[in-house]
Amino acid sequence: MLCGLCLPHCPTYRKTGDENESPRGRVVLMRALASGTLPASERLASHLSRCLGCRACERVCPSGVRYGQLIETGRALLCAQQPPTWLARCGLGLSARPRLLTGIGAMLRLYQRSGLQRLVRVSGALRLLGMQRLDLLLPTLPAALPREAFHAAQGTRRGRVALFLGCVARVLDANTLAAAIRLLTRLGFDVVIPENQTCCGALQREAGQTEPAQRLARHNLDVFRAAGADAVITVASGCGAVLADPGNQKGISTDRPTRILDIHQFLADVALPDSMTLAALPVTIAVQDPCSLRNALRAEQAVYALLGRIPAARIVPLAENHLCCGGAGAYPLRQPAMADLLRADKLAHLQQLQPAVLATANLGCALHLRAGLRAQGLNIEVVHPLVLFERQLREQAS
Repeated sequence: MLCGLCLPHCPTYRKTGDENESPRGRVVLMRALASGTLPASERLASHLSRCLGCRACERVCPSGVRYGQLIETGRALLCAQQPPTWLARCGLGLSARPRLLTGIGAMLRLYQRSGLQRLVRVSGALRLLGMQRLDLLLPTLPAALPREAFHAAQGTRRGRVALFLGCVARVLDANTLAAAIRLLTRLGFDVVIPENQTCCGALQREAGQTEPAQRLARHNLDVFRAAGADAVITVASGCGAVLADPGNQKGISTDRPTRILDIHQFLADVALPDSMTLAALPVTIAVQDPCSLRNALRAEQAVYALLGRIPAARIVPLAENHLCCGGAGAYPLRQPAMADLLRADKLAHLQQLQPAVLATANLGCALHLRAGLRAQGLNIEVVHPLVLFERQLREQAS
């Protein structure tokens, strides 16, 4: 249709006013690329690269155009003509090697805790190596995840679930994964963590490597089917959106499709046991809606429902939640200038609201926003909603 009703909802178009930075403009560019009337070029690549893949346009499209599939196909066409750099290929290859990532995580923890990180920062080496941005995004690493592949339910057993670890999340967001294990077992669920799971394929999709991305997703689905769980639980909405994509289950012969659920969706129907209660938390909690949770999974309200169960907490949606924060996958590294522009609006809203906590259900958003808050000296804790909920859970005195 190319009606343009989506343009006001596109973050990059709002910032540039450039039709080539809009969904409609990019559809025209991709059509020309596919037909051969427009050759691959750096300029074309930059327009497609600046797309966040937030799919806000999909949510408001009156014709139901599946823009997410279109941009993935367009990037795949571009990738075939302009393969990724060797550095990008190394990064993508690393994401699909969980054991290597775990080893790197152990070295990074030592790097931080030994004081070497502070010395490297003051030395100026990061600036010379062009790694300042990576350093700003790197959080203080939590303790490593427990190695056990099975965690038994406590109390009355309610079922069996499998937990998806992801790639970088198992290193950078191990505290959220550990909280998920503790919470699920306390609520009566056996938690199985299949050893052979790997990256969901989101980063490969973003880079235009469609076939490798689908292989990773299908490998994970095979692994989780073998685990015999009632559902596969994800704590990072970006990973959940990729794994839950119906396209990954096409052609798979099974009588029982794998249920992929964001943990907030899963917990929506789970009541607390009589032996547990939630402690009051009389603070303002701002909630940032990740685009993957809002526009792909359409499950953002599950976060508000979960946090709303905490007594005395004031739950407030962050202003302009329909617009991306700029923390989409590797976007802050690929497009730092635009990522910072988009984040600046979120930081301004947080400066005005001054909440005690910012809750977000996606690791990329959390890293990007936390780095911005730290740079501006804003003392606002950035935390996963699940961690916040589990933190308030108490055993009632008998």
